[in-house]
Amino acid sequence: SPLLGFVLQFKRQPPTLVHAALIALIDRWRPETHSFHLPCGEMMVTLEDWEMITAMPIEGHA
Repeated sequence: SPLLGFVLQFKRQPPTLVHAALIALIDRWRPETHSFHLPCGEMMVTLEDWEMITAMPIEGHA
């Protein structure tokens, strides 16, 4: 899946923050559905997805 490829690449080396890419994602965010509307379809990222992508724990104190 495309998301798996992204996750594996992210785990090797986190991507450099690119302003244009961030703006593109913001433009595609739909707050009513809490998802991104991309040319390939709708994508929803859950907290568990983010934990898997970044290896950041989601339990415990902030």
